[in-house]
Amino acid sequence: MDTKNQKKKVMVVDDEYAIRELIALTLEQEYDVIKAESGQDALNKIQNALNKINSAPDLIILDIMMPNMDGYQVCRLLKTNKETKMIPIIMLTAKHQNEDVRKAVDVEADEYITKPFEPEMLRKRVGAYFQLNTKIERRVFKYSKSIHYVKGRNENLLNYNH
Repeated sequence: MDTKNQKKKVMVVDDEYAIRELIALTLEQEYDVIKAESGQDALNKIQNALNKINSAPDLIILDIMMPNMDGYQVCRLLKTNKETKMIPIIMLTAKHQNEDVRKAVDVEADEYITKPFEPEMLRKRVGAYFQLNTKIERRVFKYSKSIHYVKGRNENLLNYNH
């Protein structure tokens, strides 16, 4: 299957089995869902995926309250790593105080959704990230084609003058 037809990969990181499964069920018809039960499990799976072509998640849904390593720590590690910093991270959590949202912003989370959540709304928000990414990719491609065209024209003009 060519990469344009491959499903986008969404990693779901939550220590609660029921939440992890609900999110997976919500998204698995449209996306390849990778499940992780802890922050460390997520980091290990991402590191293993980076060693394979086109295997890293395209988006991460991350719980905050998890044992040993919370979602803030995971997000900070991913956003400070050059290989993972561009992966969008949606924090999905029961924490809803302004201070919690500020912490998520400080670690560069891309979105913040509180539990309980509406599965259909989560699906739409994930879809919106991928639509935006597709638009950006198209513009970058169009821009790079324009640059290539201008460079070619300039080279032709230089060769013509010699």
